[in-house]
Amino acid sequence: VLTMFLGILMGLPVVLLPIHILLINLVTDGLPAIALGLEPPDPGVMQRPPRKSSDGVFSGGLLSTILFRGCLIGLTTLAVFLQFFKTAGLDAARSGALFTLVFTQLIHVFECKNEEKSLFYINPFNNLRLLLAVLLSAGIVLTILFFPPAQLLFRTVALTPSQLLTATAYLMAAPTLSAILSHFFREK
Repeated sequence: VLTMFLGILMGLPVVLLPIHILLINLVTDGLPAIALGLEPPDPGVMQRPPRKSSDGVFSGGLLSTILFRGCLIGLTTLAVFLQFFKTAGLDAARSGALFTLVFTQLIHVFECKNEEKSLFYINPFNNLRLLLAVLLSAGIVLTILFFPPAQLLFRTVALTPSQLLTATAYLMAAPTLSAILSHFFREK
């Protein structure tokens, strides 16, 4: 939402097409979310006191964490779109934004494994279903970006190695910053 809204406010062309948004919802909210629901319980979860009945679902800073991570993902996606729009045109910008948004959300799913530990302190390999879901989702997006018939359907273009490296640098910065800041604020 933030990516699209800020893009409109800045007078940019539509950042993502409706078919891109549908695809993003399918590959980032479908299989990874189901697999995340099958996450094994954390050791010691039964030793923690229960949440107070007066606490809401988003208590304990969860709402601010969700908003912060969402803003990082949205701003990262918009930054890639802007850079590619200036240097490579609209189709490459949309393809870069699609790549960035999906992959930042696929990394974010690992941040969701534990509310109390940052990305640096979780075991990413204890849920094989989640790994497979993320790999399948990533494969679908890469197919849409690099398989010519899918490119026609989804109006994407293949990103160059340089563009992939740039987008990857951006998308790795968002969860890294999120993990560092969440670790810092938890320690305080």
